[in-house]
Amino acid sequence: MKSRYLQLLVALSCVAVLGLIALQVYWVNNTFLLREQDFESNVTKALNKVSEKLEKEEIRFLQNSTSGSPSVRVSGNGNSNLIISSSKKDVNLVKDATLDESRDSAFYNKLGSGGIEQSQILKQSGLLDDIMGGTLELDIISKSINERIDTTKVDSLIKAELEYFGIKAPFELAVFNKMRQPQIISENLKPYAELFYLEGYKAKLFPNDPYSDINYLRVWFPNQKGYLLRSMSAMLATSGALLLVIMLLFSFSIRTIYRQKKLSEIKNDFINNMTHELKTPIATISLACEAMNDPDMQKSTRAMSTYIGMINEENKRLGVLVENVLRTAIFEQGEMQLRVNKVNIHTVIEQVIRNIEIQVKKKKGQIIQHLDASNPVIEGDNLHITNVIYNLIDNAIKYSEISPTVEIFTRDEMNGVAIAFRDNGIGITRENQRKIFDKLYRVPTGNVHNVKGFGLGLSYVKGVIEKHGGTVDVESEVKKGSTFTIHIPRTYEKES
Repeated sequence: MKSRYLQLLVALSCVAVLGLIALQVYWVNNTFLLREQDFESNVTKALNKVSEKLEKEEIRFLQNSTSGSPSVRVSGNGNSNLIISSSKKDVNLVKDATLDESRDSAFYNKLGSGGIEQSQILKQSGLLDDIMGGTLELDIISKSINERIDTTKVDSLIKAELEYFGIKAPFELAVFNKMRQPQIISENLKPYAELFYLEGYKAKLFPNDPYSDINYLRVWFPNQKGYLLRSMSAMLATSGALLLVIMLLFSFSIRTIYRQKKLSEIKNDFINNMTHELKTPIATISLACEAMNDPDMQKSTRAMSTYIGMINEENKRLGVLVENVLRTAIFEQGEMQLRVNKVNIHTVIEQVIRNIEIQVKKKKGQIIQHLDASNPVIEGDNLHITNVIYNLIDNAIKYSEISPTVEIFTRDEMNGVAIAFRDNGIGITRENQRKIFDKLYRVPTGNVHNVKGFGLGLSYVKGVIEKHGGTVDVESEVKKGSTFTIHIPRTYEKES
């Protein structure tokens, strides 16, 4: 996939994910607003119910008291109540009402603007006939709103009505007059009186009382938004989890796409490099065969021997290249089996140095040994351990711009042996240090253009050492060289 198409795909995917997140936030916000409106509506209904119940209780008290109570309260307000007292004594108000042919109208006028509703209450209770018959006496007695409201009882009524609507949020209550002055409020709530207006809800008390001053029952929820958010917690948690999953999947997808693109580039480099590596020995063998077919060349035993040796060396080189690829494929499939025996690390190191010494001398370099481990014997696969040491020394030589100097250290560890390979090569950046053990990855060589390979060596090294139960570390600084250290346990434990 071309880079510009990939970038366009990523950009469109980002826009889509951001749009989905914005839409989800919009839905959540709208849901919260709907919950808030529903909450306000239900609280208002609950308060109206409480106000209605308080008024009905006064009427019920009137009805229950007509037969035996010496005085009955009909209605009242913040300043006065209308009281009906049982008495045989005539009263001017009653006399005036009974002497007039339209006595109902006269009595209603005496009651004021709310007389029609009050007369209906009196008619329903059976008291109107007693009043008009002159058997009851009317007195106006002052009574404050504080005397008419029992806050404990009102609190219980509000709580019951709110629970009926499914609201269990903590609240505070107070009674205010029409001038916004608190009539009933606890001392600790006085500093928050303004919040009862800004954030609270109200219902008019005793709305059918013709003589009462206007008073409002007000309720305030100190943590209303928190309560509403908690009521949406399941939805918010689900929404948040889905968004998180979408973002993680999106990130993983983008990362996978880029990794696949990078892997594709690495594989292309590998194929190109492998083709070049294989062409060289094949071309050399082809030329040698052509030369050996020359009749004049066949007469020279020395020349024939030279070409045969050349063919043999190039054939070995082809074998090594193919073996590297096969070894990597075996590790990839997890089919590698170790032939575990006693292996003397010092003996292996000395053998590898003898085999690679010619390459070191060509570059006018040197290999210095510091074999200090007192017990260099481990349990492992001799062939693979040899290949690991060969690869690490070979890398140290290849990645040196000047005459290579390779120092090899061994030391005892608590349960094994550590082997360190220090060189004076070009070094590895911190960013590349995290990638050097990846299959097919090759460290950029800068001005060193004669470095050959497939990027399989260090991947193979790590695979073998981990198969033995060990680890590989690297320390490096650009232009100052690198140190690779392998830690191998003395006892091999077969993987379960």
